[in-house]
Amino acid sequence: MTGRALRLRLIATIGLVVLVLVISFIEYVSKTSASNTFVGSNATLFALLAAAYLAFCFQQRGKFIDELRKWWCEIVEAKSSFFVYCDKESPATDDFFEAFYKLSTAMDTLRLIYCNVDRSDKNPKGYYPFEQVRDIIDVARSIRPSVKPNAADRIQAKQAINLIFQSLRHAIQSEASATAPDNPTLYDSPYRSAYLKEIKEHLGLDVEQIRQTNKEEDYASRREKVILRQKRPS
Repeated sequence: MTGRALRLRLIATIGLVVLVLVISFIEYVSKTSASNTFVGSNATLFALLAAAYLAFCFQQRGKFIDELRKWWCEIVEAKSSFFVYCDKESPATDDFFEAFYKLSTAMDTLRLIYCNVDRSDKNPKGYYPFEQVRDIIDVARSIRPSVKPNAADRIQAKQAINLIFQSLRHAIQSEASATAPDNPTLYDSPYRSAYLKEIKEHLGLDVEQIRQTNKEEDYASRREKVILRQKRPS
């Protein structure tokens, strides 16, 4: 059950409960009959049924989130496997097919969680719910062994998939109703500064310089750095 479906059911159920309470209160105040009416006599029953239905809705939502998390772990593992193929100097043909089929499997298993959208008589198949997954598959297929890609082609495809994956991550986080942590450790956090200083003084490793070097070598990381600078107040 998606977040939108849950909200609609919550609104409908709460509205029904409020309606029953209002009717019961009107009957109690008016006292037009000697005996209670059907609504007044069964108000408690209605409330119990509503509570049971809400429990069912939250249970379905929890199941949906669990399935989505399982799929997310699956596609993250598939992406990582494909990145291993991209990073190898001389990958074998089997390396590509093993990594590619993991991505392809993740694409199809998502259909067990979401059906296609905007189905109609003219378009009975509809559209795949997250085009990012299809784009990842297309980019991965573009460096199949039959086209004889070189190391630069594989790195370029890896960086493209990395950017697409960032967009997919935001979409899935929204679907899973992910929230920001209450106590995050941000880039300029004093907690981060403390352990960076300790590592540099006692181990001789400059983590900041290491990150800077990594950013210069990877387009997606350089792009993230530019966005971070734009968000900081001047």
